[in-house]
Amino acid sequence: ATPVFAWMQLRAGAIGLTASKLSEAEVLATGGVKDILIANQVVGARKIQRLANLAAWTQVKVAIDSLENAAEISKMAQERGVKVGVVVEVNIGNDRCGVEPLQTTLDFTRKVRDLPGLEFKGLMGYDGHLVFIQGIEARLKRSTQAYQVLIETRDLLIKSGIPVEIVSGSGSAMYKAASAIKGMTELQVGSYIFMDTTYRDNGGLEEFKCSLSILSTVMSRPDRANARDMAILDIGRKGIDNTLGMPEMKSPSGTIFSMPQEHSRLKFDPKKVSLKVGDTVELWVKDANGTFNLYDKVYALRGDIVEAVWDISGRGQVT
Repeated sequence: ATPVFAWMQLRAGAIGLTASKLSEAEVLATGGVKDILIANQVVGARKIQRLANLAAWTQVKVAIDSLENAAEISKMAQERGVKVGVVVEVNIGNDRCGVEPLQTTLDFTRKVRDLPGLEFKGLMGYDGHLVFIQGIEARLKRSTQAYQVLIETRDLLIKSGIPVEIVSGSGSAMYKAASAIKGMTELQVGSYIFMDTTYRDNGGLEEFKCSLSILSTVMSRPDRANARDMAILDIGRKGIDNTLGMPEMKSPSGTIFSMPQEHSRLKFDPKKVSLKVGDTVELWVKDANGTFNLYDKVYALRGDIVEAVWDISGRGQVT
């Protein structure tokens, strides 16, 4: 949720932007983005009030899967005199949030449409449970099957006389499968902007290259017999997410084999690489989603020239 990247995508042809949290949507709206989908549930009186306030001055849609939540949004929308767009999240196999598909979604949607202050826009699904399925063909096949459930649910609503404007879903990992399905109206892709080594190694996204890296400094070269091929870096888990594994070295060559909170241990070949205290090294990011949010600024380089320094205004937004 950083407006500069949002506008780059809008100018390239995106029809709107997706945010995961209400606070991120507020950042995008403040940056001038007018069409925003919050692909998550917004729950709690204070946040629902903020959602209604946001709906007063920009076009915002929010995912719902609970009638109690929908009723609370309806009540606040009426108090503020606004309309809040809603998409019903359908569980297409991810088993996280979402209403069960087909008849259950139809029954749910009928009740939602009766609530004043809400404007039913359509359906949303996510195949996140398939992101790391081994084998690109198997992954895309199962993704296609998951989204067919979403399309079948849409068809049932339409046959029952309920217009469905939006059928939203997918992400960077399986956008090829979702984009080939007739009836999908939008894709919620985002990680493709930066990529990371996890997505790169997962296969199927060769058209996107890793662009997000972090500079670190050699803070120690221990003078002991078993450390001739080791350097200590000044970056740890507080500066780079390693939930999915250790980051890779971009330059110079070497292997990160330990990462506590404030340090990293780098093993390298002294015959090929010379490192001393104060030298800088560059690491590829293993998980862009988990790392980007840790920083206040991002430096945009073209070759060796820093062309821009952009604020990461959406970071730290936890509500």
